[in-house]
This record gives sequence, structure tokens and C-alpha cells, in this order.
Amino acid sequence: MDECRFTLHRIEGYIATLYLVEYKDKVLLLDGGARRDAARIEKFFVRELQRPLADLKLVLVSHMHPDHAGGAPLLRRSSAIPIAAHFEIDRWYRGPSGALQHLIDTVLGHYSARQQFGKLERAWYPRRLRPDFLLHDQESLPYFSDWTAYRAPGHTLHDMVFYQEKERVLYAGDLIIRIGEKLLPPFPTLFPELMRKTLQHMAKLPVQKLLLAHGGIVEIEDSESFFTSLLPQVGRCDHKSFRMIEPICSLVPDARIYRKSRTNQD
Repeated sequence: MDECRFTLHRIEGYIATLYLVEYKDKVLLLDGGARRDAARIEKFFVRELQRPLADLKLVLVSHMHPDHAGGAPLLRRSSAIPIAAHFEIDRWYRGPSGALQHLIDTVLGHYSARQQFGKLERAWYPRRLRPDFLLHDQESLPYFSDWTAYRAPGHTLHDMVFYQEKERVLYAGDLIIRIGEKLLPPFPTLFPELMRKTLQHMAKLPVQKLLLAHGGIVEIEDSESFFTSLLPQVGRCDHKSFRMIEPICSLVPDARIYRKSRTNQD
């Protein structure tokens, strides 16, 4: 069997869109979604795929926000499905300030869901993921060697994106979001210099299909010009509601350390 032949499925989660990559003998989940999304995934296997959940061999987590990391622990607990994520992902919410940020991010996730979709679901999740597989930059995924993990810091320090070279598909997580008809860098971008480097790095990949957690599927004709065109938008925020909550989005230790290092350099 050609390992690169797969079918892509979309599941509309509590806050984000989830993607299942279905092969003949196995399935890959691109991000774990929010807490209640675990049940949506299980139902999708039964009703749509008509195959056992045991065929789900790996759950990826792009970063630690509630709409990406919340469902993965439940899938592992209920069905022993392993999780793969950045090797330092559990540093993000460490310490007292990290615990406070975890609470704030969960509340903001509820706010986003209520504003966009009028929904309100239980979303609390552990602030430590404890991945079964620790991923490094440009490393092939366990069980899915045709996919490669890339570090993509900017939104958080431990974001990752996932690339399938043969089909030129990139799961971007929150690297890019769609607001109305516009494609933009995410909010917040806590590490703007790192975000610019990430976009420049992604511009070197021959991407044709971009999978967004917030914005669906985007077809790209010229990936280099697409990613470089986003560079002037990094660090800009034209939305009043986003600017109002920005001060409470950077309490995690890594963000404070980063700000201090930038101040010392200046």
C-alpha cells in the first residue's frame, strides 16, 4: 500500500476545526480539540468512518491552548491513543503564573465559542499534557513517517505545524487564522520576532493545501509569496476586542522571560 494515499476529513469542534487523516489501515488526528471534542471524534468514527476508534493511532497537539490540547487526554484515557507534541510543551503553563494563564485561556476559549457560535461547553483540561512522543523540529511522526513536524514558535513558544510532503499539505494549527475574508497571523502573537522567522521558514516549503484550525482549508498557488505577505501583519491587531484582552494573554513564564530579554537587548 502507498502510505501517502489518504482521505482528509473535517470535524467542526467546540472552537476549532479538527482534521482526521484516514489511511487504509490507520488514522491520524491533527490536534486534539477541546474537551468535549473527544466525544465528537468518537461519534465520527462510528457514524461516518464506520471503523473502530482503535484505528486512531496518534493524536497530535500543536500547542497547549484549550481548543487544541483539551480533547487529547480524554482520548488517551478512554482508548489508550498516544499523544505526540513538542518536546517542551509542558513548560508552557508551569508555575503559579502559568496556572493563572491556563485558567484565563480556558475562560477566553469559552468567550470565543460563545461569540462565534453561541455555544458553551465544559472545557477544563490538564495544564500538563505529558505526551507519549516528544517531537523535535523536522522529525517524522510516529506511525506516520510521511508526515513531518516543524517547530513554529510565535503564537506560543512551543507551537508545531505538520507537513505532508508528497501531497504538499500543511496543518498550520493557529499559525494563521481567518477573520472574515482575511488570512492573518494569530492573536496573541507573544513572540513576534520568532513568528516572522517561522513564516519565513514556512515560505520555503512547497505548500499547496493549508489546513487551518480557525478558517478551514485554503488552496495556495505560490506558498513563498503567501507566507511572506503575512510578515507585515505580525504584531498588528486591528480588532478592538483583541487589543482589550491582550494584557492578560502573556502571564506565562516564557512570555515574561522573553519580554525581559528583549528589554535588555534594547
